Amino acid sequence: MLTANVQSADDLMSIALCAEHEAVRRYTLLAANMREHRNEAAASLFERMIREEREHERLIEQWAQVEGIELRTDIRPIVWEDPQVATVYDSDATDPAHSSPYRALAFAVHNEERAFRFYTHVAANAADEAVREYAEILAREELGHAALLRAMRRRAWHTEQESAGEEPDLDPGSIHCLADLLSVAASIEHCLSAFITAVSADYPELQKLSTTVHQSLTDIETQLHSSGEPTSAISDTIKAINTYADTAEKRAAATSSLQRLCSDSDRCFAFYDAVVTRTKDEAVMLAAQRLSESALDRIKVLRHTLATPP
Repeated sequence: MLTANVQSADDLMSIALCAEHEAVRRYTLLAANMREHRNEAAASLFERMIREEREHERLIEQWAQVEGIELRTDIRPIVWEDPQVATVYDSDATDPAHSSPYRALAFAVHNEERAFRFYTHVAANAADEAVREYAEILAREELGHAALLRAMRRRAWHTEQESAGEEPDLDPGSIHCLADLLSVAASIEHCLSAFITAVSADYPELQKLSTTVHQSLTDIETQLHSSGEPTSAISDTIKAINTYADTAEKRAAATSSLQRLCSDSDRCFAFYDAVVTRTKDEAVMLAAQRLSESALDRIKVLRHTLATPP
């Protein structure tokens, strides 16, 4: 619960006002972050919530004045809880304001539901009739907010799940020789090249990166030509990557396409780096090291672009 005990209407309304202040602050951060990541739908929703919460602040203050309620200033700040919701492409994030739209919305839903449970608890246990009545009104408001956010959260979740289902499984254990690594790398670079080309229509600053990735693909294909035949162990991986590449244009038009590209690049780096640590073949290790360094450079460019306002 938000506080151990509510003895009076003064306590309850002071807590409610404090909670509204924190909601405004949090929604402002979330709106700015979603705007920064160019997720306009989520940003607009949070901006709508800011307006509603500010109106609630005004109504609580007006309500208190009419009812003769003293709004206390010694109420400790209301701190939102992080539900630690995992995501498909940002699972290492600890701050929900710097994560996917689904996680940001899950964060908001969690705290609106938490507020609803608090007011419901107060209403059920209050000895004072006025406290019970006020708590029921506040609970209904929070329930309405949570319902709106849950609907948005469901849409964001389905978007992530659809994207997750397309992701190929990059297994470093399938790499048995240099030809295996280069064949997989060629498919990866082809996929990323197609995706970067599609995304760069909205991000012109990525055109240089697109050229770099295309050159990397050319170099890999040249090496592959003289490295022999790959083993059958990678056939499923190649097929999955190529299928994923075929949907690049569709995925580039989806929400948070640049964030998805960052995720793809992160997974590719993790794959190359895992090959470095697992292989016993020196040629494979050296090639994987070069590929992981190239992937890391690409990630830096993408992260910089992601953090730069349009």
